[in-house]
Amino acid sequence: MAGPSKKKLKLCGITDENDEKLDSFLHWCAKEDFQLNSKVHVGRQGSCAQYGMVAVQELEEGECLFKVNKTAVLSTETTDIAHLLKEGEASLHSTSGWVPQILALMYEYTNHKSRWRPYLQLVPDFSELDQPMFWTEDEMERDLHNTGIPEHVKSDLTQMKLEYTSLALPFIKKYTHFFSEEVHSFDLYKKMVAFIMAYSFFEPVSDEDSRVDEGQQPSLPLMVPMADILNHVAKNNAHLEWDKDCLRMVTTRTVAAGEEVFNTYGQLSNWQLLHMYGFAETWPENIYDTVDIPAQVLFDEARLAAGPGETGLLEEKWQFLEDQGVVSKSGSFVAGMDGILTDEEVYESLKVMCMTEEAFREHQEKEGWSDGESEEEDERSLSYEKLPGLPAAWRSLLCAAARCCTRKYRKSLQESEKLLSQENKEKLSKRQQWSLLVCFGQQKLLQKIINCCSSDAS
Repeated sequence: MAGPSKKKLKLCGITDENDEKLDSFLHWCAKEDFQLNSKVHVGRQGSCAQYGMVAVQELEEGECLFKVNKTAVLSTETTDIAHLLKEGEASLHSTSGWVPQILALMYEYTNHKSRWRPYLQLVPDFSELDQPMFWTEDEMERDLHNTGIPEHVKSDLTQMKLEYTSLALPFIKKYTHFFSEEVHSFDLYKKMVAFIMAYSFFEPVSDEDSRVDEGQQPSLPLMVPMADILNHVAKNNAHLEWDKDCLRMVTTRTVAAGEEVFNTYGQLSNWQLLHMYGFAETWPENIYDTVDIPAQVLFDEARLAAGPGETGLLEEKWQFLEDQGVVSKSGSFVAGMDGILTDEEVYESLKVMCMTEEAFREHQEKEGWSDGESEEEDERSLSYEKLPGLPAAWRSLLCAAARCCTRKYRKSLQESEKLLSQENKEKLSKRQQWSLLVCFGQQKLLQKIINCCSSDAS
């Protein structure tokens, strides 16, 4: 589940000695007819994390690495307590929709006779939980300040506690032949949530199936043995394909002998990877990395730069943008590796905030519609190459907002870079490394904005 270290494996002597759990799992996979490709090795050797998959011979594009029958996928339909979950379905509805799957995992994980015992003994290593929900408050405050992660963790934990006490616990108390409060505690519930966050898959929804009624429960996460052993990189070389009766992991390009096989968990920024999976990618390998600029910061910087008597007009402009749905008090603008991702919102906000009063009154009358609006579509694309071409006042405001965000990190960009050097990185804990990678990536993106918007950039 971790991010990469792109070293190629030496092909001689690929063994994982004295790993009984791995051997048991691989025997189980053979029994379940996983059809593991003979050109790959599953184990510790050559993996960037605890376990992974490495090519021992060159793999062609489109080659199947293994097949998993849907009957071997651990879900609410295949668990031994499927009938209980069906019986209690109405009482387990929740915001997340995960409670039935968490209960299934809690039961199977603590059942020594579980069909998935070899799988569950291998994959969720709860001795190495680096997701921030397991960090102390001091760690989060010190290392994750201004990343957006602590706020999400707080929300997650509140929701988890609510769903456990109001939904899962009554179910556990009802079915005492299968559960006990002592064993199936909130601590175990929390670990199963972490397991799902870091290892689960969701079956793709077809266009026809996506037309669901509001209020319908979201699709449940599925635990797919073997697929979740593959580690993640943004530039993956394999992906999971879903058929009617099975799933296949298939290469997306040629994979050289000795190269690790990587799946992708989606287009996720570093803060999302750390939040959900407990790791981050090195700069600039994560092509989906992002940074948030709170909309409020843009307004605050505009107010700081305003002249005497202009505050009232600025507040009126901001209210107009809120009424138009362009900004919100808790909303953020998002920048990615190639430019501003929320370009429509940023373009409109900069335009309105920098308007003269006369231009703003005219814009107000037209309710935000401008003449020649269609001709502005291309101009609204805010790639880093286009930022230097923005009006000077717009660049100044955006630059000020980016600078304000950079000042909120505990360490400067230069300090983060120094700590991440090979010489110093080895002295840091894994958690410190992951948090620095998140902060460093966000700081680099903010610096890109600053560089593109500086007075000499145009």
